[in-house]
Amino acid sequence: MDGGSYDESRRLSAFGQAPGLLALFGAPELRLTALNDAGRDLVGGSAGDLESALAEVLSTVHRTGEPRTARWSGHGTTLQLALAPWHEDGAVRGVVAQGLPAEAPPPARPAPTPDQTLVALQDALLPGGVPVPRGIRVAARYLLADEGVVAGGDWFDAVALEDGRLVLAVGDVVGHGVRASVAMGELRALFEERARLDGDIEAALELLDSRARRVPPARAATVCAAVLDPETGELVYCTAGHPPPLVVNAAGETTFLPASGAGPLASGLPFELAEHQLEEGDVLVLYSDGIVERPGRTAAQCTIDLAEVVSEAVRSGPDLERIDERVPERICREAIERLAGSTGVADDVTVLAAELVEPMPDLVLDYPAMPDTPRVVRAELAEWLDELQVGPLDEVALQHAVGEVVTNACEHAYPVEAQRGDALVRLVAHLDDEGVIEVTVTDTGTWRPPGEPGTRGRGLAMARGFADEFELHHGEEGTTARLRLRPTRSVGMLTASSTADPGREPLVVHERPGVLELVGTVDHRCTDELRRRIAHASYGGTVDLVVDMSGVTLLASAGVQVLYEAMAPGNGFAQGVVRLVAPLGTPAQHVLEMVRLPYATA
Repeated sequence: MDGGSYDESRRLSAFGQAPGLLALFGAPELRLTALNDAGRDLVGGSAGDLESALAEVLSTVHRTGEPRTARWSGHGTTLQLALAPWHEDGAVRGVVAQGLPAEAPPPARPAPTPDQTLVALQDALLPGGVPVPRGIRVAARYLLADEGVVAGGDWFDAVALEDGRLVLAVGDVVGHGVRASVAMGELRALFEERARLDGDIEAALELLDSRARRVPPARAATVCAAVLDPETGELVYCTAGHPPPLVVNAAGETTFLPASGAGPLASGLPFELAEHQLEEGDVLVLYSDGIVERPGRTAAQCTIDLAEVVSEAVRSGPDLERIDERVPERICREAIERLAGSTGVADDVTVLAAELVEPMPDLVLDYPAMPDTPRVVRAELAEWLDELQVGPLDEVALQHAVGEVVTNACEHAYPVEAQRGDALVRLVAHLDDEGVIEVTVTDTGTWRPPGEPGTRGRGLAMARGFADEFELHHGEEGTTARLRLRPTRSVGMLTASSTADPGREPLVVHERPGVLELVGTVDHRCTDELRRRIAHASYGGTVDLVVDMSGVTLLASAGVQVLYEAMAPGNGFAQGVVRLVAPLGTPAQHVLEMVRLPYATA
């Protein structure tokens, strides 16, 4: 198009309508010669102040020809500015500045109250999850009395033994407050360590009894301990001054087992044991006395109420809102929601349920070494882990570790010209008797060492970091990677913050001034897009940028590499700083902590 004046007018119109502040400072005095409409709104009548406040950095940019960043406050706003030399006809005609409103600092959080501190203490002393033993499905839920205003002395534990048996316990320390919480934590730790040796619950209770004789807050504490063999269904239990277990079958028929006759800790009574035979589909329910000693109800009424709720939970099946909820989870949830909700509770409530189920079969996958294979493997592994009800963070760890190993095999094990029928990757996932998941990934290709430091190639290192154990063997017949992880199922802790299940949706990026919000999966499929969005949002690295990863559901090594590049001091950018945000307990925080990338939690 000819009309140069027309082009000039369009440029001026675009300049005036640009978002944020756009300003020109003309040489040699470096006076403000042009300012866009949004800039006038931002600085108001403080344009002169802007000019004088930036005088030194303007002079530096003009003299050196190098870009700089600055911060300016006035007219009720704070601007983050990027300044660069203004070139025209081969000469430096001045300085151009671009500014965006800086984010306000987050409001200070109020200091925790003494009651909140007690609750946090007790929450930390209880197990964060229950194991995933082969042939048994376990669930637990805990409720603090008085809406959580004081910490109590209830505790529970579930310990998977090497021979496949499961030790279960629910205990109650008399009283509330710090002394009760500390005594509770000590008894639970002692019980777990002794029971883990050989499953001898009588010896474990004798150890607690010895300790309770020397620690007054632990005296008169009650415990119901049991050991269950999933292969035979044999149950051995002891009710040390504690309410007896409840058993419900698949038809919803309930039975309270007889008390074994033992007394509370430090009572001087022996710890007698009792036995019972469970069948597949039976659910064993242990609970604290808070649920059978509710206000306005007699102990007999409360006991009948508990049996009725447990029976209905089995017979009713899952509701539409909780279609994935299994029987033990439903029993624990409804026992607390319905019973505590109807009358309130005068003491803490703990419910621990264990169901005999068919052992989980192995997951065996054989796929060609194609770029899309890691995604397909992750989807099938997710279904297997969901059936096991593995906790969210453990699922994240396994998905990351397995995804990195499978990706490594697909990308590096076979040459490009290999036939699809010959370039195969096999995955076998197995849950052993002790509740440990072992995943083996094999290929028949050729091992190639990782690349130079600083390049991609962190995948195997990340896999090693996510697993409890990691082995890599390679030879003439191919490479075998074997990783082991002891997962847990999430516990319904009504005083603890919950962690959302990880999603598997594709990456979605939301952009606003100074902030990129990532939602979904960050893996090798979106690295180019992520690099482009970071460069765009940071104006080529000239302004600070916050990358909010709260909604990230999977962060693979390829995504980590992009973040490393953006945050490295020698990244080729100007003076902009990239900061990562990943709240505690999120998948991204788990990865960033492991790979030691700096991040903030809020």
